[in-house]
Amino acid sequence: MNFKNEKGITGIDLTVSIILITVFIALIATIMYTINANFNSTGRRAEAINYAINEIENLKAQNFEDLQDTPTDEINDFENIIIKEGEGDTAIEKPTGFSKKITIIDYSNLPENQGDNTILSGLVKKVTVEIAYKDEDVIETVGLSTVIAKNN
Repeated sequence: MNFKNEKGITGIDLTVSIILITVFIALIATIMYTINANFNSTGRRAEAINYAINEIENLKAQNFEDLQDTPTDEINDFENIIIKEGEGDTAIEKPTGFSKKITIIDYSNLPENQGDNTILSGLVKKVTVEIAYKDEDVIETVGLSTVIAKNN
C-alpha cells in the first residue's frame, strides 16, 4: 500500500465529523438551557419564600389583638404584592409579579381541634402565608405556616 497517494479527507469523513459536531453542540445547548431554566425557577421560588418570610415577620411584629381571623369568603383571595421604590411623593409603586394570601385562624377553630375542650380560644392563632407566582406557563405556590401566641 502506498501512503503517498492517500491525500486529504473523503466526503464520508467530513459528513461523519459534521454530524458528530452537530450532535455535540445540540447536547451542550440542551444542557445549558436546562441549567438556565432551573436556575431561574429556583431564583423565583427563593424570592417567593423570601416574601412569605417577610409577611410572617411583619405579622409577628403586630399586636396579637390586631390579628383578626380571616373571613371564610376571603380565604381563597390572592392580592398582588406591590413594592414602593423611592421616598415621599417621588415613590413609585411597582408590581412584583407575586401574589399573596394570608390566612389567620384562631387555633381553637381549626377543624382538627373542634370538640377539644382543653384548647382555650383566643390564645394562639395559626398564620398561613401563601405566595403565588408564574414560572414559565405554570402558576406555582409557596406556603409557610406558623403559630403566634398571645403574650400576657
